[in-house]
Amino acid sequence: MKLVFAIIQNDDAKKLIRALVREKFQVTRIASTGGFLQGGNVTLMLGLEAARLDEALSIIKEQSSRRKEYMVMPSSLPGYMDASPAPVQITLGGATVFVVDVESHYRY
Repeated sequence: MKLVFAIIQNDDAKKLIRALVREKFQVTRIASTGGFLQGGNVTLMLGLEAARLDEALSIIKEQSSRRKEYMVMPSSLPGYMDASPAPVQITLGGATVFVVDVESHYRY
């Protein structure tokens, strides 16, 4: 038995959850915040048989797209308050996945 934690961007959550449920994975969604830009993240938790781990990881990889966007970073340097900062390209999306062995589990 495995426990999978997948931290993804909020924008990818609906399509990923739909794809996992379509393949009969049970998913728990936990709202979370953190990382660069303090953006909206979602942590998905899946308990699954070890034999289905590669299938779940493949779905997570396919549905958690990485994309590039431009963002204007606020300038906090003294004397530069009137200057317009240039847009900076950042990469958003993707997934950070943790897989944990489960010694035992119970359903009541």
